[in-house]
Amino acid sequence: MLRFLWAYLVYTWGGLHRLFGNQNSMRSEHEAAVRCFTKAFEIDPSFHRVRLERGILLSRELGRHDEALADFNFLLAEKSDYSNLALLNRAILHQHQAQFSEALADLDLFLEMPEDSFYDEALRMREILQAILSEDHH
Repeated sequence: MLRFLWAYLVYTWGGLHRLFGNQNSMRSEHEAAVRCFTKAFEIDPSFHRVRLERGILLSRELGRHDEALADFNFLLAEKSDYSNLALLNRAILHQHQAQFSEALADLDLFLEMPEDSFYDEALRMREILQAILSEDHH
């Protein structure tokens, strides 16, 4: 329990860096958040939420797609409670890299899972990807 509390404290500190980075568009704050999230995961490897949030930050704010993909794949391999969100974020990452077939496959898997607050957004994304892929085949 003490390990988790220490990890959560480090994670919270990272969350403050992420907030400052988002509010001020400061890459250095996002990098500091990634370092805190990494440390929190090292303290408590069962703290999967921090691995998801690090992956999102790496992908969306820092453009470090390979590292983000590794985080999402880890969560999926672990069958974590965050697998659904890892799958959705991996789909978004694939979409941003113009890997439309991979993104669509991830969205299809996501939509087979129990409904989640992002279900409607995933449906919309899938429709767009299907349209893009059907245009590519014409």
